Amino acid sequence: METKKLLVSFVAVLALAIMSVASVSAFGYITSVEVNGVEALNGAEIADFAGQTLPVRVVFQADRDASDVRIKAWISGEKEYAVSTDRFDVIADRTYSRLLSVQLPSKIDPSEDLKLVVLIESKNDGVADTAEVNLTVQRESYNVEVLDVAMNSEVKAGSNLVLDVVLKNRGRKLAEDTFVKARIPALGIETKAYFGDLSALDQANPDKEDAVQRRMFLSIPSNAPAGVYTVEIEAYNGDASSLATKKVAITGDAGETSQVVSSTNSRTFAAGERAGYSLTLVNTGNSIRVYELVPETPSDLTLNLGDSVVAIPAGESRTVNFDVVAAKQGRYAFAMNVYTDKELVKRYNFIATVEGSAGKFANTTVLLTVVLAIIFVVLLVVLIVLLTRKPEKSEEFGESYY
Repeated sequence: METKKLLVSFVAVLALAIMSVASVSAFGYITSVEVNGVEALNGAEIADFAGQTLPVRVVFQADRDASDVRIKAWISGEKEYAVSTDRFDVIADRTYSRLLSVQLPSKIDPSEDLKLVVLIESKNDGVADTAEVNLTVQRESYNVEVLDVAMNSEVKAGSNLVLDVVLKNRGRKLAEDTFVKARIPALGIETKAYFGDLSALDQANPDKEDAVQRRMFLSIPSNAPAGVYTVEIEAYNGDASSLATKKVAITGDAGETSQVVSSTNSRTFAAGERAGYSLTLVNTGNSIRVYELVPETPSDLTLNLGDSVVAIPAGESRTVNFDVVAAKQGRYAFAMNVYTDKELVKRYNFIATVEGSAGKFANTTVLLTVVLAIIFVVLLVVLIVLLTRKPEKSEEFGESYY
């Protein structure tokens, strides 16, 4: 009998301890969860569409004061895309409401039953309450997606840009008679291909697939100006359309030469100040060239480069300016690599000597004079290079038909 009493007492004490811990932890509880304006805690079966952003409003009651509280929400199986509010303090016996935006997955079957998980937690007190909402997520009826476009990032004028396009049906119904257009609006050129019918899911009878790949060719005019262009890939049928974009650099003939001139490769300046450098690119060839500048810097030195891709017409030059800044004193070595047609044209090494504070370099007039003198020398060198080029025979251009 005594053993029984002892056991009952022990269980009671244990239960009280558990309840005490729970009461310490549970500083509040969820009273309402609204999804797209619909109350979800009353057992409502809510339907939404794939890829949408759900507005989720969470209302909860605070039982006691708590600090660093936040609300988190995510779709079951997609916790890496969880969203949360900023941390805030709560006061006892007060009602709080917070709005979150939860991203629904886009890559789903025609319809899937998922769960929306909502959680209230505190940095110090742990999880106070959780709630789960049943969601039916379905695809839009008609939705075609440009799943992937594989193409070179650079192409020569007068050649073909090859595009491998993968198209997928993200809708619930058959995507009939689907086409794809590839175009460069700035050049006024485009091409079109027929991708056929795409089923909502792969099926054997009749044999249809939900994704298909085609190769397309976009002819680049021989007189297209060199530069970086936007390529638009549009998939469409009678019910839906989608658009993807890529970038391509159009270059001239690869047989020309280039020259790179640096005004100076060394600067001395104060910590926290910006020091300017420049490279002058000279296109001594007969057609436009596209150059890419790729810097190499140590971790303690920050380099700011405005234009990393530069198109220069034949027989012309362009000066590219950039600056560096460092917070600590020291001697920093860095470099600038100049590429064209994916080949290294020149690698220039630079030195940045950072000394003291900005007060030691107040004599800006002398520095400005030196910089102007250096720029003058660089421009003189460029002029000499351009004047010494052999005259080229003028090109005769025939008519091109597209």
